[in-house]
Order: sequence, then C-alpha cells, then structure tokens
Amino acid sequence: MQFEDLDKGELPVGIIKKVDIKDVPTEPYPLPDEFKWVNIDVTTKEIEEVYALLSEFYIEDYDSSFRMKHSLDYFKWIFTPPGYHKDWAFGFRLKATNELVGFTHISPLKVSMGGEVLDAADASFAAVNTKYRMTGLAPLLIKEVNRRTALRNVWHYFMSTDRVLFAPFTETWFYRRELDFKTIMEFGVAEVPEGSTLEKEIELSKVPESANIPNLRPMTKEDIPQVLALLTEYLKKFTVHAVFTEEKIAHLLLPKEDIVYTYVIADKDNKATDFISFYIVTYSVFKHPTIKESKVGFLLYYTAKTVPLINLVNAALYQAAKLGLHAFTAADKMDNTQFLKDLRFTWINDCQQIYIYNYYFNVIPANQLGLNLI
Repeated sequence: MQFEDLDKGELPVGIIKKVDIKDVPTEPYPLPDEFKWVNIDVTTKEIEEVYALLSEFYIEDYDSSFRMKHSLDYFKWIFTPPGYHKDWAFGFRLKATNELVGFTHISPLKVSMGGEVLDAADASFAAVNTKYRMTGLAPLLIKEVNRRTALRNVWHYFMSTDRVLFAPFTETWFYRRELDFKTIMEFGVAEVPEGSTLEKEIELSKVPESANIPNLRPMTKEDIPQVLALLTEYLKKFTVHAVFTEEKIAHLLLPKEDIVYTYVIADKDNKATDFISFYIVTYSVFKHPTIKESKVGFLLYYTAKTVPLINLVNAALYQAAKLGLHAFTAADKMDNTQFLKDLRFTWINDCQQIYIYNYYFNVIPANQLGLNLI
C-alpha cells in the first residue's frame, strides 16, 4: 500500500495487493473493552454529536490559536455526497456513557490515475477525543476504513494530512491572500513586511470594487451539464484528476449559503463558458480580544476559457470580500501558480501530503494534480 514504506524498490504503477472480498472480515476489529463501534446516521440529530466532537478535537493549529468550526450544514454537505453509504460514517462510543469519542468519514470518489479511472474513496475528518488518543484507537479507525471500503469492493482510498506519515504520491503547499489585512495581522498570522507600513498593506490587500467581468452570475441548476463538460475537459490535462458526474457536480458546486459559491460567465445565450468556485471554512479564534470567529475562502474548481484565469480568480476574490471573508486560500495545484504571485497570495507554512491506499503511483508535482480533497 502507498502508506507503507515497502522497501521493495520500484513497483509497477497499479494495485499493490489484490484481496478476495471473501477474505475481508465481516465484523469490525476488536476495541478495548470500554468502547463500542457505532455507525453514525448523519441525516439525523446524531450529526450534532459529530459536530461537537470535531469542533473540539479536529485540526487545531499548533499554538492553539484556531480550530476548524464547521457548521452542521457544512457537515451535511460533506457527509452526504451522491452514492454515500451509511456505514461509511462511523466511530466509537464509551459503553458506560454512550459518549461519542471517535469518528471518521469516507466519501465515494472516482479518480483518474494516469488514465486509469479508479472507484475509490476519500477518508477524512478522523478525530479522537484527546483523553483516549494513547489507547491505540486512531490506528483502529484507519483499519476499519480499510475493512469497510473493501466490503464494498473499493480497494483504494485517498487520505491527506499536514505532515509526512509514510510516502505520499504528491504534496501541495497553501498560499493565502489577505482580504482584511488588519484583522489577519491581529490574529498573529500576518505581519507588516520590513520597509512597509500597516496603512500600505491594508491598501494593497483591497480587492477591486467590482468583479470586472460582464455576465458573471451565480451558478444555477441549468448550468450543471455545461459546467460538467467544461470541468471534465479541463481536468484531462492533469496526471491525477477527479472524475465527475452531473449528480456530483450538482452536490459539490451548486451554491449553498455560507458553504460553497460558484460563479459562471454566461454568453449571449446564457450558456456557461467559464466558471470558478470556492468553499468557506470557519475557524474558532481563541487569542483575539473581540473576534471569536474567522471565515476563509478555499479555491475549489474552475475552468477559464474566454477570460484569463487571473481575471476569474480576481472575480472570486471580489465575491469573497463581499461575503466578509478575512482571507482566501489556494494551493499550488492545477494552474494556480499562474496567478499566486500577481494576485498577492503569500506562501504559508501549511502543506497537504496526499496518500493513496493500496495503489502504487510515481510521485507527481502539485501542478499535475487536479483533485481537491475537502
């Protein structure tokens, strides 16, 4: 599997270990006596328990200044994509109190790896209550991901972390564009460069007062077939890329307030010719005297055909600023390096190591990746 250092020299691209589905355990792996496995129905009030667990224990920054704080509606968006399986949202509870103390989620995913299209999955949002992290529960979550995907004849899944665990097949680095420089500076994550002033940086961080693109409008259901066609054609240029259907495009990209925003450029027949999308991540802020929440836009997918990509991204920055976001983030994947410098994105010490389970693939640079793992 790609996660392991197999120490077997160069391997052929493709599946590493073939397993007969009859040999996959039908029962979950044993837990310590005080815990029990549970499936979580994310369409019911159980999602509130997931929200509480992840809000407190999922991805806190190293000096405890911020923690991701997704809304219930955000989790419903992430956890219920087309084709999701109810037993792919699961975790463990304390038998004594029934408290949910561990959770992870798997989403179905179709990805082209150098031309081979895989039915795969994305394993994400793994969290364990800090009281129980020394009990060996986190590795059991991963083993259970292996088992549950295999039972559905899915032999590969993607996982991303901000640190090197084993041998990733690619890594991406993040860049941030301040939309409210003063507030970002007060958070302690930006500073006035030597030779500049706060006033100058505030002025430079301002975005245009309009999108400057005629016929730019929010995406609608009628745009789904054309957006799918545009994105499918665009992503073919990348060695590794997502493969979409109309149903997946509808779920992922149709605008949802405070979650995901997609804008299209329409021609004279109101047909989409270009589009750009971003989603919003909300953070709890712990070390600011008055601001307790910060919202940041993350670039998702796009296709620029009739205007330069830099113009399309500039329009997205304008829309993000209108929404009151403090910053906008993009990774160095796809064609993003075309605009990062000119639009004043700055490198931040944050990366995403991307792994694929049970599939060997040569290491690729980030600009050959056309896949977003949210």
